[in-house]
Amino acid sequence: MTIFPWRARRQLIVFGILIATGAAVIVYLAFLAVPEATCFDNRQNQNETGVDCGGPCTPCLENLSQPVVLWARFFQLGAGVYEAAAFIENIYNFAAADRAFYLVKLYDANNILIAQRTGETYINPAERFLVLEPGLFTGERAPARVSIEFEPVRWRYADYTKPNILVVRRDFALLPSPRLEVTVRNAGSSGRGDLQASAILVDSSGNAYAASQTVIDELRAGTERIVSFSWPAGIVTGEPSAIDVLVRTPAPR
Repeated sequence: MTIFPWRARRQLIVFGILIATGAAVIVYLAFLAVPEATCFDNRQNQNETGVDCGGPCTPCLENLSQPVVLWARFFQLGAGVYEAAAFIENIYNFAAADRAFYLVKLYDANNILIAQRTGETYINPAERFLVLEPGLFTGERAPARVSIEFEPVRWRYADYTKPNILVVRRDFALLPSPRLEVTVRNAGSSGRGDLQASAILVDSSGNAYAASQTVIDELRAGTERIVSFSWPAGIVTGEPSAIDVLVRTPAPR
């Protein structure tokens, strides 16, 4: 015995089709109303590991590694007096640190700590820079190696363009005392201040054997300035095969 007559069943089928079609339309319109997932929507979606970071987006700051120490050296400045230098690289082109703290240690041949000092610097995106700590006193002990360790860096996202500072001349002289004069030019369209200038003397084997730093308080757009670096007499005894000059300024917030 048929429960529903054919006409009623046909009406139910049509009614079901209409309901299914309406539901599909609603789902489709709802899908269109949802904005496309991006890395700037303040939501953790599209396989992100954090809000707008990780996955297809920029890596999350808490997952970034420490700055890379490309090399670390110590240089004698006098009897029992040394300076420690380290060449550092930030491999991230989107991350900066306004304050980065580090610890420099000098060890003797028996791996005994003979001097140490804490320091602070800033880190710009995709930058190589020099850390220099002069005036480390070791007494009668001679250092055999140096290390530098960074505290966990508090990174921030930064949009940074390196200042267009050109080194147009390098003049080095050994006598009467080692001295380097560098002419730098601001080829940018705006003035720069609080510039850190570093000089590294490199021998024929490609190793750094001396370094120095100074500050350029102001360099107006389109102007040149002579920057001087010096070392105690008798410390630098040979002409450098290469001279690396680095000029940087903190990334804006």
